[in-house]
Amino acid sequence: MNKLTEKNIWAYAARFTLLYMLIYFAVGSLFLLLQNTLPAESRVALEFFKPYNIDTTEPVTQALRGFFIALVLYPFYDLIVKGKRGFAILVCALWGVALLGNLEPRPGSIEGMIYTHTTMVEHALVLAAGLIQAMLVSVLFLSWERKSIGFAEKIDYGFSGLFTETATPKWLRGYTLRYTLLHVVIYVLVGSLFYEISGYEEALATMEAFALWRDLESIGMVAAVFFGQIFRGAVLALLLYPFYNNYMSGKFGWLKLFGLLFGLKVIPIMFVVPESLVIMLQEAAVGLPEIIAQTFVFALVFYAWEKRRKRKVDFAAA
Repeated sequence: MNKLTEKNIWAYAARFTLLYMLIYFAVGSLFLLLQNTLPAESRVALEFFKPYNIDTTEPVTQALRGFFIALVLYPFYDLIVKGKRGFAILVCALWGVALLGNLEPRPGSIEGMIYTHTTMVEHALVLAAGLIQAMLVSVLFLSWERKSIGFAEKIDYGFSGLFTETATPKWLRGYTLRYTLLHVVIYVLVGSLFYEISGYEEALATMEAFALWRDLESIGMVAAVFFGQIFRGAVLALLLYPFYNNYMSGKFGWLKLFGLLFGLKVIPIMFVVPESLVIMLQEAAVGLPEIIAQTFVFALVFYAWEKRRKRKVDFAAA
């Protein structure tokens, strides 16, 4: 845990928020110019979901997202700002977890690839723009933050050694398998429960937000969801691995893991200034309870599983 004072915490959050917002608009402006050059039939999902949207309400949306992401990442401050692989870890968090691993089925996310009628060109464009945005935020934020605290070490832009510095390849495979298995089991169980009790069938048939969704009842879709979650679980496991030692140490590690998962996979989709408050509340009532339950149960069970396993390993080595 870092030693920043409360005053500096808010200064840190303000710096991150400002950069996050400004870079979003810079990248978003270029993205929209490129989007408008595409044929109309090739940008249907982009215009529907609006991954980049430059309007009067968007500064508020992006400021809220940046601010809460900064708070979510604060418990990992030393790991990111003073760590050897801070740049790579921050890019993995902002691009890999918050975009690719996001729980909202939109362009650029694995969920969007599974659930929606979005072309791979649209996914690729959003992923490319998101990567540029994440890299710019990371390098500028680390430069500014390190200067503000007098940390003189140069930024390491490499990704090599990110997943193997603190564990053997065998341990990393075991960790990835455990994470993926639990991710799939909880995703299926919680998803099945909420599908029955939350009125998903009616929502899918009537709400505009689900207009580009695939048919969930087909056999092919069921297989796509199952195997897609295996892939998504493995990707998230690797992207979140650099945070492992941090959240596994300390009494409330499960809460740090929950905050990390909820903050990166959920918060970016929550803070939206809607055209209609009624529509926002309807959409939140359908999906948000499931997301919260799924994330909470996973964080609690995975942390307990890892702690129990660690005690067994330590006992065997004693």
